[in-house]
Amino acid sequence: MVHSQGEDAEWMLIGEFAERVGSSKDTVRFYTRLGLLTSGERAAGRRSYAVYDESQVERFSFIEQCKSLGFTLQEIGSGLRERDAGALTASRQQVLLEEKLRTIEQRIATLRQAEKKLRAKVDRSVQ
Repeated sequence: MVHSQGEDAEWMLIGEFAERVGSSKDTVRFYTRLGLLTSGERAAGRRSYAVYDESQVERFSFIEQCKSLGFTLQEIGSGLRERDAGALTASRQQVLLEEKLRTIEQRIATLRQAEKKLRAKVDRSVQ
């Protein structure tokens, strides 16, 4: 259930938000603790509840897209800070993507070397 907050903003409680983005409340809380997501507060009696607006749905999607490309949460946090400051231009995004691609290519090369060594050991032990 989406609720109005003020005149223009709409907010969702954490459970609603998690369901909307297809994730768990624990993940939403974790991303919020890391500063990747921003929540507001809604008082209800003596309790306060974390609330999320529509902008955080898009932000969550950006985080998940970056994770699927191999970026760490720390790298994503840096990217979000750049984006929030208006410094994540298309050319800067291209640089970050190229750097990540080189890192992944290096990791693949390292894994291929490890695979060769393991395969040689397995082949020797089978004979």
